[in-house]
Amino acid sequence: MNISVIIPSYNTQDSIEDTLLHLVQQKIDVECEIIVVDCSEHNLVEQIVERIKESSVKLRYIYKKERFNPGEGRNIGAREAWGSLLIFIDADVALAPGSLQAAWNHFTAGKQIFGGALELDTSVNSSFAAYIEHYFFNHESQRGRPECERKNLSSALMFFDREIFIQEGGFKDIPRMQDTELTERLRRQGHHLFFCPDVLAFQKQDSPLPKVLKKIYINGQNLYYIRYHNSMSLVKRVVFFIVLPLITIIKMGRIIIRHLVYQPPLRKLIMLAIGFPLLVSGFFWMAGFYNALITEKGISAER
Repeated sequence: MNISVIIPSYNTQDSIEDTLLHLVQQKIDVECEIIVVDCSEHNLVEQIVERIKESSVKLRYIYKKERFNPGEGRNIGAREAWGSLLIFIDADVALAPGSLQAAWNHFTAGKQIFGGALELDTSVNSSFAAYIEHYFFNHESQRGRPECERKNLSSALMFFDREIFIQEGGFKDIPRMQDTELTERLRRQGHHLFFCPDVLAFQKQDSPLPKVLKKIYINGQNLYYIRYHNSMSLVKRVVFFIVLPLITIIKMGRIIIRHLVYQPPLRKLIMLAIGFPLLVSGFFWMAGFYNALITEKGISAER
């Protein structure tokens, strides 16, 4: 039994080196390999990988000329991996010391699918946009949360029994929200998902505010198709159309409350400071959901 860490990459030369260095510095009592699956427009990521490989780390580089969606990059890595535990980590996520061993401990204790805590890496970017993006998308991943069973997990830091991942077909090849689609599919198949806060990582958020709001808009649009579309009758669509503003306010209120409960004191103050703008960002999510509800155009092709 051993570990395969899989990192999908597209033009990640500004962040992946830090991710790799945090991985190779982990102390672990089991064999581990790292697989970078890259479709960049240049060879800068490959150069970084080759430089770090000189430290005798088991680091593999797979290049695909045609650009792939992140989920497909993870699938490619999983097919090439030899580890019994697959760890999917984004190229902008740095694993905290001891987290790899903690993940292995959870796996050997019987957890087959689980996620870890994701905190904002403020050493790189602590802008207003970074907090909006992080607080919106990672509102269920604070390290202050207790260990528990979960309904969904983030593919930015996801852990899988390889046999189950392959058996269930891996990630769907869609540009965004592959993790939501996969975890909801897994739960329908009867699998249990867990949140393990002692497996901790820090994520860089460097998108400008317009890009963040676009991501939130696409999140609303895609969620409609992933979660609701197949069971949506005409009556349900009319009801959703009427009550969606209330649903949005409840959703954003729940996000804010979660951060106020589980964040450390300083982050609680930041949450209070950006609470109203974060609430407003929820209406971009609502607009995306409305667009899907009205137009029926399908999952967004935008990344």
